[in-house]
Amino acid sequence: MMEGRTARLHPLKMLLDIITLVKTNIIFLIFLYVIHFGTDSKFWIALQYLFAVFILIAIVYIIFEWCFYRYTIKDEAIHIKSGVIKKSERVVYLNKIQNIQRRSTVIHKLFNISSITMETGESGDNGSIALPAVSRKEADWLETIASTEYIEIAGEAVEENLDFIAEKSNDRKIHFIASKQDVLKASFTSFSFFALIPVVFSIYSNMEDIFPVTNKMGDWFSGVMRYWWMVAILLFLFTVAAVAYGVISTYWRYGKYQISSDSNRIYIRKGLVDEVAFSILKEKVQAIEVIQSPLKRILKLAEVKLVSAGETGEEDLKSNSLYPFLPIGKAYAIVHELLPEYKIHSKMTSLPKTALAARLLRPSYLWILSLIALCIFKPSLWYASFAVLLFVYLLRILDFMNSRYIVKDEFIQMKSGSFQTSLFLTKRNKVIEVEVGQSRWQKRFGLATIDIVNRSKPIVHTDIADIPYEAAANFYYWYRMRKKEIRIDKKS
Repeated sequence: MMEGRTARLHPLKMLLDIITLVKTNIIFLIFLYVIHFGTDSKFWIALQYLFAVFILIAIVYIIFEWCFYRYTIKDEAIHIKSGVIKKSERVVYLNKIQNIQRRSTVIHKLFNISSITMETGESGDNGSIALPAVSRKEADWLETIASTEYIEIAGEAVEENLDFIAEKSNDRKIHFIASKQDVLKASFTSFSFFALIPVVFSIYSNMEDIFPVTNKMGDWFSGVMRYWWMVAILLFLFTVAAVAYGVISTYWRYGKYQISSDSNRIYIRKGLVDEVAFSILKEKVQAIEVIQSPLKRILKLAEVKLVSAGETGEEDLKSNSLYPFLPIGKAYAIVHELLPEYKIHSKMTSLPKTALAARLLRPSYLWILSLIALCIFKPSLWYASFAVLLFVYLLRILDFMNSRYIVKDEFIQMKSGSFQTSLFLTKRNKVIEVEVGQSRWQKRFGLATIDIVNRSKPIVHTDIADIPYEAAANFYYWYRMRKKEIRIDKKS
């Protein structure tokens, strides 16, 4: 067996924990040592000393926690020893790692370190391994050995294989790099410039607590509103500021966006200053979802999400999303390049006309409740409830027009949605549960609903309603053929 190598986290981990400690207790620090600074009250002086002792003990604990934390790579697994008072040891096998996330904040970059989290898709203590501070070189190595089949060469130490393993990390194909035009288009498509509006109102509403000038500003604003040309100038300046804010915030988030892959994994990197990276095993992709909002449909853009068996850890990458503003043709091409066995079909089977009749004749409980509420509280406006009914009918008609499905070979592809559409593609052996249901109303029209479940955190339910009952029955028998495709991995 290959002899392992033991390492500990970067010493900066202690500084990061101390910063977190201060941020968590900032209110108490300000209250005790700023507001009550120089107090003569014995009560507040005692609290100041007690809190200082608490902070000192916490800092000592952080130091000891770093000293006792060790991780070792050996026997195709990561062994982690930790604990100050209560010792513990965890073993996570490399072949169980599904998703890998890396993050480099400004502080990380200053000291040339990185944060790395490896997700296994399991629950409990072995669900993930979080190493919040390791050197960039160490993070590259950990990501590589977790992304590559474990290599064991008898008689050689782990360090002697690093160069060979590092070469594997360079064997990646780049599929997409966001250009400045892509980021600019994304800033307008995402309406990020509207985010400035609540920011401005929040600043204005809180100015009275900081500067007693709110009344004077209100008088000044009222005077400005008397002249149309001054209003036009203010609107122009605010529009320029909003657009600039939207472009900068989008570029800050999606700058340096890159999608790449190798034979085993898909890699996503983004962020101009705060860099975030995510990788997922191709074989662990459970499904593909293509989402289009109304504006994206007009501009022929789409967002592609990869449904995986594990969590993504970082909040910024929790959706496993590829670039959210890809041209629809480019999105389909990238999906096929990343996962050649997945092919999105443009031609699918539409719902029958009986499905439209069933939807239009189905009672609307929302309309009934709105009518009852108006009759009770505003009887004179009872007719306004028909606006709700028209909106419900509009949603049903749009969903009928957008709903499609196709079952071909071992794949099933479904599309539904009214204003926002979602196209879902998955393989038969990735579906862990199916349900074919038929309500009494659907039975009258010979229709049914199919629901499929894919493994994820949380599990993903996808359904399509009002398909012909015969098609739903054929789907059920199609899924039963899954037994021939299931492969049981006996290796623990």
